[in-house]
Amino acid sequence: MKGTALVQNLEQIRAKHALEKAEGLSRAAVNKIPALILTNGLLATAAFCNAESSGETRVDMKKALEATIEHLAKCGILAPQTRSIEEMIYQLSNRSSQDLQRATTEALAFISYLKRFASKD
Repeated sequence: MKGTALVQNLEQIRAKHALEKAEGLSRAAVNKIPALILTNGLLATAAFCNAESSGETRVDMKKALEATIEHLAKCGILAPQTRSIEEMIYQLSNRSSQDLQRATTEALAFISYLKRFASKD
């Protein structure tokens, strides 16, 4: 059908973006993020992943979180130009707890796809 726009649901959007971003990520590293978010919260997990560390696991965790930030920006949860962990922390720390909860829920849903597509171990 020419001229009709393709409408995708949120599951399709999550899967597509995760598939694009998962290449080269360690599944073991990505698997750690949901537990950190559930235990410490999204903002504390973001700060942890952003802290300087030379370990490969931390590097992959940071890349996974940056992919999550890009997804949240594409979904309209964060400002469209948001790309860094610091920007996400700043935005979400200055918004309502409902906005933080929505971002956390969507981040966990996106990361579940990212875990499935990550292959490097």
